[in-house]
Amino acid sequence: MLLPQFVLHTVQPWSDLYAGSTTISASVEFAHLAGLLFAGGFAMAFDRAALRVSSSSVAQRTNFLAELRAVHTPVLLGLAVVTLSGFALLFADLEALLPSTVFWLKMVALLALLLNGIGIQRAGEKLRRDALNVGTWRALRRGSLFSITLWVLLVLLGVLLRNAA
Repeated sequence: MLLPQFVLHTVQPWSDLYAGSTTISASVEFAHLAGLLFAGGFAMAFDRAALRVSSSSVAQRTNFLAELRAVHTPVLLGLAVVTLSGFALLFADLEALLPSTVFWLKMVALLALLLNGIGIQRAGEKLRRDALNVGTWRALRRGSLFSITLWVLLVLLGVLLRNAA
């Protein structure tokens, strides 16, 4: 892929620093994986609970909905770390990553995960107003299943991307 020279020139100092320092490259990769583990761990624990509670009592569902608000912050913090470290990884090897189909599939999966998260949040808001809405519980359940699938897909695509580079 032909990138404008000024783009390559702009990221070259970072690329050189990243390539020349195992401490920096290991730290960035660790931050990326730790952010993924943190955000994905909280999200998947929530998703598992959503799958279990969707057929529980009203009281259990109400307690669960309070947890939805609590899990939002750590997931977003983890995703922020993943995003920042992801840009650092991208800028370290721009010429190899931008033309990669696997890279773009990973970005689409990340976008799908974010949009699905918005859908889960909206379902939670609806359920806080009407905890007996069966259709919204089904939507939350579908969103949780899709979330689990997307988190696993992101890890797979990250492994494929790392091994292709």
